[in-house]
Amino acid sequence: MKKIVTIIPHATIIMSIMFITLWILDQYNPNMNFLDSKLSNTLLLILFILSTVTSIIAVIFDRKLGRRDETPENRIE
Repeated sequence: MKKIVTIIPHATIIMSIMFITLWILDQYNPNMNFLDSKLSNTLLLILFILSTVTSIIAVIFDRKLGRRDETPENRIE
């Protein structure tokens, strides 16, 4: 379970960066029609930025917590 919890923020970062890239590509070439309306583009961009920031904070917090708790009896493998 702990491995899944540590993978989720990384997957969110990857997905957010992927959708930000799609948004940028849609702005340069609207004929590709990756995303539809301007409002949805704006809302998606806000969502992706917020989820990226949240995931980065979660990863940093998880790493700090993991380094503090590195005693052999507390290690989960």
